Amino acid sequence: MDPSAAALDPSAATDPGVGASSAALPSADSTLGALLLGTCFGFMLYGLMLHQAFRYYHLYPTDRFHLKWLVTIIVIMESFHMSLWAIASYEYLVANYLDPVYPALTHWFVQTTVPFTGSAILVCQIFYAARVYYFGPKWQYRATVYVVIVLMLSFVGWTAVAAVKSYQATTSAEFAHSTWLISVGYGHAVVSDIILAGALIYILHQNRTGIKKTDTVLDTLIVYTINTGLLTTIFGILVFVFGLTNPDNLVYAGLSIPSVKLYSNSVLAMLNSRRSLSAKMMGGGFDPGSISLGNYRPSAAASHSRTGGITTVTRTQTVTVDVNGWPGKISSHVGSDVDEEKGTHTAFDSRNLKRSTEGYDEDELGFAR
Repeated sequence: MDPSAAALDPSAATDPGVGASSAALPSADSTLGALLLGTCFGFMLYGLMLHQAFRYYHLYPTDRFHLKWLVTIIVIMESFHMSLWAIASYEYLVANYLDPVYPALTHWFVQTTVPFTGSAILVCQIFYAARVYYFGPKWQYRATVYVVIVLMLSFVGWTAVAAVKSYQATTSAEFAHSTWLISVGYGHAVVSDIILAGALIYILHQNRTGIKKTDTVLDTLIVYTINTGLLTTIFGILVFVFGLTNPDNLVYAGLSIPSVKLYSNSVLAMLNSRRSLSAKMMGGGFDPGSISLGNYRPSAAASHSRTGGITTVTRTQTVTVDVNGWPGKISSHVGSDVDEEKGTHTAFDSRNLKRSTEGYDEDELGFAR
């Protein structure tokens, strides 16, 4: 009789006729099946993440140093995270597929996924918290970020305790008593996601200027925020629920694999979207490269002037951005000249980009081509 089977089922130690096969083990569908499906979907999203990272390095070679490091850290952590689940799939489904006891024991490659899952989520949430902090300079927005920071620290604490418990456990049944720690941690992550997404949507909506091109960019950002926040929130809630209701299987673990990849893909998609957003802002006539959305400051003003019999009505839109590492302003002048004597109406639309440095303003490039 296998001693490890006796450890799983006390009756096996007293009844010689009871073998390892009779030990109370979860079904293969909810353990190995969940692991297989989670790993497959995880690798799909991992491949998409690598593609996003390649596009980022190709499109933004002069991007800010801390953003490059952010992308590099995400790629390294996600690669290590998927390597651990690849090892788990091989060990469970190939190397030890005839051993019914092996899935019931804890192993280092599964235990190590707990801290790496939490770390990957934390890095992505720091990025979103920084966006809200710099995007909304008002005290209430920053107070919201401080609340999220407390939630993130709590998430780190629960994840750290869960990681320690996973290393201390020798069987899956023993660790099943501690999966609620993972659920509580994911609950904090979900609340953080909802707060950050809600704050960003509110800030973007408040910054609407009434000018079509600016509002189109803001609407696109709102849609991005809703879509990415909705996906990560749904998976986070599923992990939270299954970790509490079904702690004796691996359904929650299988769901956590694509959940982490959704976080990383949402960050990289947002970074890579800056070029298309800037093209929308400029009407397709200029591609400024790297624009930091954290420094995106739209404003608008209207003016009237009269010369002779011609009245000029102008709406000026100014957006403070960060283009390829230097500060600048994008201005759009949209208006019309009305000649009251001739009864004619002439519309105009001009744009320019000015680079602001100490001591001078330099016209860098006209957008109308």
